[in-house]
Amino acid sequence: MTSRRHAVIWTTVALADIERLAAYLLDEAPLRADEILERIVTRAETLARSPERGRVPPELRSLGDQSWREVQEPPWRIVFQISGRQVVIHGVLDGRRSLEDLLLERILRS
Repeated sequence: MTSRRHAVIWTTVALADIERLAAYLLDEAPLRADEILERIVTRAETLARSPERGRVPPELRSLGDQSWREVQEPPWRIVFQISGRQVVIHGVLDGRRSLEDLLLERILRS
């Protein structure tokens, strides 16, 4: 664990994930939507102090690249990459779904 701060950078894809999640939660859990979103964003922002925590996503372990990591705010997975003094948030994904399926959907949407 490091005590130095890293910059937390949200990609446009990760911000779009938050927007989609917010729209979903406003329909499904309107009384808790703000609280849930706040927990997710706060969890991601804490990576500024300890970016090495979390785990390499099981689906990416075979790549041997330790820079890709994830932390969870169940049931959501916050997938990020450590790059120098930056933590780049690449996605906020539903942990109940297959990462491979989610990535394929993203490729097909782009």
